[in-house]
Amino acid sequence: MNKSIAACYFDGWKKCFTYKGRATRKEFWSFVFVNLAIIFAIAAGSFLWLASVGAMGMVWIFFVLAPLYWISLFLIIPLLSLGCRRMHDTGKSGWWFGGFLLFNIFGIPVVLTLVSGATDKWLSTGASSAIFTILYGTFTVISFIVPVWLCCKPTKIQEPTSSSDVVN
Repeated sequence: MNKSIAACYFDGWKKCFTYKGRATRKEFWSFVFVNLAIIFAIAAGSFLWLASVGAMGMVWIFFVLAPLYWISLFLIIPLLSLGCRRMHDTGKSGWWFGGFLLFNIFGIPVVLTLVSGATDKWLSTGASSAIFTILYGTFTVISFIVPVWLCCKPTKIQEPTSSSDVVN
């Protein structure tokens, strides 16, 4: 099964709502890198075009970068399904990928809000800000590195589950 990068990319969109099954490293990373390249090309191209016209940077941020941010949010659903299938391919539950995504969306803001509220009462503003910055950086790095590491792991060969699956 030697699929092209384009076939792997379009499979990510075709199986957008499929959370069962497996996805190879090539399928996962093709989808991620092609989408990053598209977003980067649109952002860079529009910035260079607006710079040549002499438009202000705020115009670019408002009319190009902000819509790209919202468009990239639509990538969460196919990326989540692809990430879950990638975890299945490595022999792990899809919740390893989904859990880190949910932690980024909900967990980090809740934890940091609680920590900020608690430290503001007992510590000075500078110390509270330093703790907040350190925790935010730590959580962000961990919640980025662990899923990337898990998605880079090789395929785990599935063991036959019953004697009828074994071929003599």
